[in-house]
Amino acid sequence: MCSIAEDDFGDEGGAHGMKEDTPQPDLAPNELCRKCNTEPAVLKLNLKEPQCRACFLNYVRHKFRATLGSSKIVRRGSRVLIVFTGTQENVTLLDMVRFGLEQDSFKQLRIVPVLLYVDDEFVGKTNETRLELLAKRLDILKQFKSFPAYYTVTGSTKQPVVLNLDDSFVPSDFLEDETRLTHALDALRSVSSKQDLLEQVRKQTYRNMAVALNCSYVFLSDIGIDLAKTLLSNVALGRGCSLAQDVAFCDDRDDAVKLIRPIRDLNPDEVSNYFQFSETPLRYLTLQKHFEDRPSLQNLTAKFIDNLQLSFPSTVSTVFRTGDKLDAPKPAPSAKVESTKETDFLALFDRTLTLERSSSPPVAAERCQFCGAALDYHGSKTLFATEYSRLVSSRINAACSHEEILQKSKQMDQDAERAVNGDDDGERLALLKHLCHGCRNIFTDINE
Repeated sequence: MCSIAEDDFGDEGGAHGMKEDTPQPDLAPNELCRKCNTEPAVLKLNLKEPQCRACFLNYVRHKFRATLGSSKIVRRGSRVLIVFTGTQENVTLLDMVRFGLEQDSFKQLRIVPVLLYVDDEFVGKTNETRLELLAKRLDILKQFKSFPAYYTVTGSTKQPVVLNLDDSFVPSDFLEDETRLTHALDALRSVSSKQDLLEQVRKQTYRNMAVALNCSYVFLSDIGIDLAKTLLSNVALGRGCSLAQDVAFCDDRDDAVKLIRPIRDLNPDEVSNYFQFSETPLRYLTLQKHFEDRPSLQNLTAKFIDNLQLSFPSTVSTVFRTGDKLDAPKPAPSAKVESTKETDFLALFDRTLTLERSSSPPVAAERCQFCGAALDYHGSKTLFATEYSRLVSSRINAACSHEEILQKSKQMDQDAERAVNGDDDGERLALLKHLCHGCRNIFTDINE
């Protein structure tokens, strides 16, 4: 039995029972690397033996190669779309890919990399600021001139343009897509919905551009702490049905394009030390995420994880590893995710989206029309209880008699079930049955 009594938890909960991770002792003078026992050690990672520069770089790069090799998902000779952002983690991934391609035939990384910069700096920024950030990113991208690079904007379905690594490149021909996404974000009330919509549209863009560039895989530069934030944020946003795929090594909800996270096992200390001890000097760009200075579920979760990383880094790893134990329902192979005008979620905001209405409930394996996750709402007791509670708060008051409450209860029971299953009247409300619970929350947050 548990030996912790209720009296052990005061106003601060069980925080007093958590012990901060013990700081690791510094390197001793002239200490040798415990791996090769020949070179002097230059760093000591948390819970690791002292390492020299060469052994540390081999250790981090082996993590990357082992993550790719153990899964055997990425086939030899495949065209891989690598999303370029210019952050420290992203440049680390690109340098590891370049290093792998330069090895001899036995250790060579056998993929064909294609870089893609998805621009979303038009959201909330002036054109001058956007061009300044673009120039900084192009300067960072010049470190990897050997890779072909392309440019597009978030939410675009047009063919990406070749990204010229000179100061004369100016984004054009995407004004319609930029305006459309900006109007969609402006139509949402909460910052949480804005950030969630931007993230989902960004993933849609990755898949669309991968198909346009004939790539079957997309490499993302998320590391462990990023996935810990994603896991907790998605729980709060109601995206439990896709939680396992959002933090897994491979997001395979789309049969045509798979999202791969090859450096998910790295932590912030390993990334920062990789920059410090890399053979060639590397440059990166510190970015501020959209709406980062405003209150939202995602920002609150990110702040919590960042504070946890300072005092309890092992706990962050535990949160991230929890995602590996989760399983997501697999939609039927016949339920394809198509990025067409009829299934474009942004069309909800300009009133152009129409779907065939059906009186029969959707099958359990049907996909969400926006994010591609399996639909999770039909017959959900949790969603029914939440909707019923909302109806009680809006329809029942102290002035209602006992008979009125009984009569309204029956009607609220029917209305709650219809709302959960998306059976309400109205063309736009009927679209709810084609969206998962997380995407429904975005849809219901639209300003009418």
